Formats: sequence, C-alpha cells, structure tokens
Amino acid sequence: CYNIIILGKNMANQYSITISNEADAVLKRCKEYNLKVSQVISAAIETLGFDACARLCKVQRQLIAYLGDVEELE
Repeated sequence: CYNIIILGKNMANQYSITISNEADAVLKRCKEYNLKVSQVISAAIETLGFDACARLCKVQRQLIAYLGDVEELE
C-alpha cells in the first residue's frame, strides 16, 4: 500500500492505494531511477486522462475474466 501525494496547482491531494504486484514492480523500478512515485503516478494519470484510465480498467477486467474462463476449460 502506498500513500501517494498528488500535487495539484493549488494544493496536495493524498490517496492511500493498494496496487498489484505488477504495478509494484514498475514503481520499484521507478525508484531505482530516482523517480518520485507520486510524480510518476500523477504524470501518468494527467497524460492519459479519465477516458483512457477508465478504458484501461475495463480492458484489464475483461482480460482477467477471459483468462479465468480459459483456465476453467483446461
């Protein structure tokens, strides 16, 4: 679980989030390159915007469901 401070133009907003092992690996790699996790997350969200973030979540849920269905057939 990370406590993330996302800086806006006028104030900081703090979120406590739980992330997957895959996301954790990405954030650990960012730290290895001396990148601030909060800035990486904020930049990704700002760059992608709401629609792309929502679409990514939907596609990920569909993929997980599909892979679960495939595993049940085996």
